[in-house]
Amino acid sequence: MPKIMLSFSREELNRMQYPVLVEMWDEIKGSYSRRRKYCLEFTKTERKTISIYYTIFYQWYLVKGTPENHTMKTKTYNLLNRAIEFFASH
Repeated sequence: MPKIMLSFSREELNRMQYPVLVEMWDEIKGSYSRRRKYCLEFTKTERKTISIYYTIFYQWYLVKGTPENHTMKTKTYNLLNRAIEFFASH
């Protein structure tokens, strides 16, 4: 079965608002109630993917800058958008 991969330009990546996840990571992880909500909202597998992308986003946001393009699965893109919304609202 073929997998659909999405390729994003720098502008599209910036529109995702991924810095929200980087900025709020410690706030969520440092608060018991917020961390509990995070664990209820996302499965263990989803949390692992979010953690991997936190590291990538951290590098983009604070070290290297947003790349010219990046490719990811549709499922990953949807998960990251959910995570960014979660981090922005808590």
